[in-house]
Amino acid sequence: MPEKIAVLSDIHGNSAALQAVCEDIDQIRPARKFVLGDLVAGLDPLGCVELLQSWSDVSYVRGNADLYLLTPDLNQLPERAEPMHAELIQMMAWTTLHMRAGDLDWLRAMPDMLLWNGSWFAHATPVDRLFPERWRLPGVEEKYQEWFYHSQGIREDMAEEELTMLLACMRAQPASRLFVGHTHTPFLRRIGEMQICNVGSVGLPLDGDPRASWVLLEEMPDGDYEISIRRVAYDMNPILRLVDATPEYPGFERPGMQQAYRKMLETGLHWRVHLNDSRKES
Repeated sequence: MPEKIAVLSDIHGNSAALQAVCEDIDQIRPARKFVLGDLVAGLDPLGCVELLQSWSDVSYVRGNADLYLLTPDLNQLPERAEPMHAELIQMMAWTTLHMRAGDLDWLRAMPDMLLWNGSWFAHATPVDRLFPERWRLPGVEEKYQEWFYHSQGIREDMAEEELTMLLACMRAQPASRLFVGHTHTPFLRRIGEMQICNVGSVGLPLDGDPRASWVLLEEMPDGDYEISIRRVAYDMNPILRLVDATPEYPGFERPGMQQAYRKMLETGLHWRVHLNDSRKES
């Protein structure tokens, strides 16, 4: 029987979207599932953890939001009083309160990258993981380095020259297929013999399509693999009700932010777009 593999990423605490994606994937009955990080930074972290832990045959890598959550000693973080850091610290504290003690250990045990059968799996880009000296900040303690770095990820419009190091790393593995998330914008791109696939986001798509995104990797009769991006419409009412019922969620205290987050879910466009619109209207 041809092998089928499911790949998903960037759930961001949206258990309603995750439930729909799980159901879609279970109908296909893939042999394995790969989840590429940013699992819990959102309104229902525990609901997402419980759903994921009920699944079998799942392999995980950590995302930047998961690493933020695992950062120790945030009360001593440099520049912690700056608004951007202060809000993110509050979000990590809120998330921790809405999870169980063992869930952090579960996240901590996940690797940063995985290689399977010619396919490479990472959250943003494996180059960040292989060459951390490229983004390490001088004078910042090691335990805080991940907090201060936010990868640009891999975008569909990147010139091939920008991907030279990535393609060289893929050949060295060797891996002919790379799967990532992070940008919340799905695409499939072929460069010579290499395929680069951004699987998009389950919980917070940002490509103008609010449907949840995941990717199916399917073995063909000739032994090659076909990659297809799947979109799943889901009942948003549970997550929208949670937005309305959680005014204490960090960031929602900013004028217009709660409504902008709601519109982001409904439209698949970043909350900044809607926050700017609400300011113009006022």
